[in-house]
Amino acid sequence: MKEKLNNLRNYFTTELKNCKNLNELKTLEDKLIWKNWELKEILKWLKDLSVEEKKEFWVESNNLKVFIEESLKIKALELEQELYKDIEDKEKIDVSLEFPSENTGHYHPISITSRLLEEIFISLGFKVEDWPQIEKVEYNFDKLNIPADHPARDVWDTFWISDTINNALEDKEKYLLRTHTSPVQIRTMLGWKLPIKIIVPWRVFRYEQEDARHTCNFYQLEWLMVWKWVTFWDLKWTLDTVMKKLLWDETRLRFRPYVFPFTEPSCEIDVSCQICKWKWWSCGMCSWTWFVELLWAWMVHPKVLENCGIDPEVYSWFAFGMWIDRIAAQRFWVSSSRMFYQSKLKLNEQF
Repeated sequence: MKEKLNNLRNYFTTELKNCKNLNELKTLEDKLIWKNWELKEILKWLKDLSVEEKKEFWVESNNLKVFIEESLKIKALELEQELYKDIEDKEKIDVSLEFPSENTGHYHPISITSRLLEEIFISLGFKVEDWPQIEKVEYNFDKLNIPADHPARDVWDTFWISDTINNALEDKEKYLLRTHTSPVQIRTMLGWKLPIKIIVPWRVFRYEQEDARHTCNFYQLEWLMVWKWVTFWDLKWTLDTVMKKLLWDETRLRFRPYVFPFTEPSCEIDVSCQICKWKWWSCGMCSWTWFVELLWAWMVHPKVLENCGIDPEVYSWFAFGMWIDRIAAQRFWVSSSRMFYQSKLKLNEQF
């Protein structure tokens, strides 16, 4: 009987070594354990043995069964690891290699200009800030000293959110697509500690007739500084520095008085047209005047500061805004800012 058990152990050990894959291992397992369990055939001889022999034989046969089951598990793990290693070798990718591609893409001219502006302002100590593009009337108009009956609201042709939403709300709680980035300044003043130095270079929306300088959605950058003893001279120096870094040293600025409902005093700023600079004639971008309107600037009205809980007797606020689209057109000598939104790869791939 012991000889039969030893023969079965030797047979199993030999066959186990010869198993090359999981299918062969499964066949061996079925042959010894499940379907034709050879141990069962050996155990039939138990009835012919004495009690002492039965005890000894049963222990040995059970040990053999445990040995077979454990050996099968270990062999199965080894075969699985070999299988995964073969798959890994065949499908191995060297991530350090450069990915071959004819067109890896690049930043859009407006994105390039925005990043340049951010770098310039960060070097001057400013932080970049933003809020959602869907805004409330309270922050877009009311707190900027533009109440519902103010004629200045006609300047901003507003995109409103669905009447289904707005009809159930009070006037100041109604939602719109922000018409300028100034609401970010209001939210910042309500939530930040003084002093404040931020820029807001993001997207705004207006229902406007499109031409060489206007589109229904465009990118603005507004700059806010709330500090003690801030003057209009500080604003002018900053604008001159930024424009000469962004464009060229010979760039000239022209300040014109202007009225904004939430500012006092305020102005619009023209920059010498970079497109006309290399020509003997002026272009449509600057309306044939050699200067193009790119910025606006102001000292903020004291009432706006009061709306945000800031004492106008102690702090003053100056800010300015600019059209990133127009500046991108000036920097890259593109005759119309509308071209940036027309998916013209021939244009965009140049930059």
